[in-house]
Amino acid sequence: MVERQRLDLVQELGIQADKNARIGSPRQVLMVDMSTLETFDLQPGVLQENILLEGVLEPFRSGQVVQIGEALIRPTFLCEPCDYIETLQKGLAKRILGRRGWLGMVVKGGAIAVGDPVLPTSMQLPVLSDDTRIRFHEFVARIPSGKVATTADLVLALGVAKAYYRSFPSLIKKTAASLPVHRLVAIDGSLLTRHIPQQADLLAKEGVQVISNQISDRDRWHPQYFHPLNEKAGQHL
Repeated sequence: MVERQRLDLVQELGIQADKNARIGSPRQVLMVDMSTLETFDLQPGVLQENILLEGVLEPFRSGQVVQIGEALIRPTFLCEPCDYIETLQKGLAKRILGRRGWLGMVVKGGAIAVGDPVLPTSMQLPVLSDDTRIRFHEFVARIPSGKVATTADLVLALGVAKAYYRSFPSLIKKTAASLPVHRLVAIDGSLLTRHIPQQADLLAKEGVQVISNQISDRDRWHPQYFHPLNEKAGQHL
């Protein structure tokens, strides 16, 4: 992590020149407050935060857009402690649970700089749960008829580690009766017929082109639609 006096945020993408900037990711920025660092005796940057704020983050709510400098940021969900946190202090992952910081997406790009106030706006976008399983339900339910998302898209849209791939078969099996899981395909675009035997027929009825057990790129759901970032998709308080 490199300390900066200014960051340039890019709409729908994240921080300019950040290798982790991705369209469709709910983890484009990580905001941590100074109070958390002081409480757990941590130095700035050690939590890999992008934006360090004075005060506390408790007033943040998922979906309620905030303004920092020229940019608008949509808080998405609390960042979960990972194995890396345990390398900082033994037992820290458990102690810092709920205070690891807020993740967010860039609704409107622009420059932010040290000293800029953090201001709540009246713009409210859909809430994203801290629970990954709930985010799975919400995302799969929104995949449009005639479109498909890959398991790599799932990892991106849910904001989870690649290790979460192992959980997808179980989630698909448990939700097959209530969610359009037939609109999910493997990372290479191949069908998941092992878990969804009638997948080809179900997709064909929706107009999805399937050739040799593969879907066409024409029918991929684009990441820009994974998480609404405009006023029409949200509502005003």
